[in-house]
Amino acid sequence: MFVLVNGLIAGLGLAAFLALGDGLFDTSTFPVLIDVSYVPGMENLPSIAELLLHLLISVIIAFFLMYFYPREDRGKRTRYLLYWMLGFAVAFLPFSLLSKVPITWTAFCIWICGHLLYTVMLAVQVARNR
Repeated sequence: MFVLVNGLIAGLGLAAFLALGDGLFDTSTFPVLIDVSYVPGMENLPSIAELLLHLLISVIIAFFLMYFYPREDRGKRTRYLLYWMLGFAVAFLPFSLLSKVPITWTAFCIWICGHLLYTVMLAVQVARNR
C-alpha cells in the first residue's frame, strides 16, 4: 500500500509539474510523458487513459526504486538516486522522438527538474518510512 500511494502521489506531482512547465515555457513535456500512440493498439486512447497508464508505470517504478533503495550508506543512496535520474534523462530522447515532439533544451530541463522532483518525493518517503 505504501508503494501504491507514494507512486501515485509522485506520478501526479510529476504530471502536474510538467503540465505547469509546459504552460509557463510553451514546451511539450507533458504529452511526451503520457503519449502512447506509438504502441500498436493504443493509437486512439483518450488522454485520461494515457494518464492512468502513466500512473501505473509510476507505481511500478516506485516499487523498484524503493525496493532496491540502499539503506545503510549515504554515498550509496546518492549514487543510486543519480543513476535513476540518469535513466530518466536518457528516456527523454526516445520518448520525444516516438511522440514526434520537438526536442528543445528548455523541454529537457523541465523534464529533468520534474523527474528530480519525482525521485526526491520517493526518496523522502523511503527515508521517513524506515
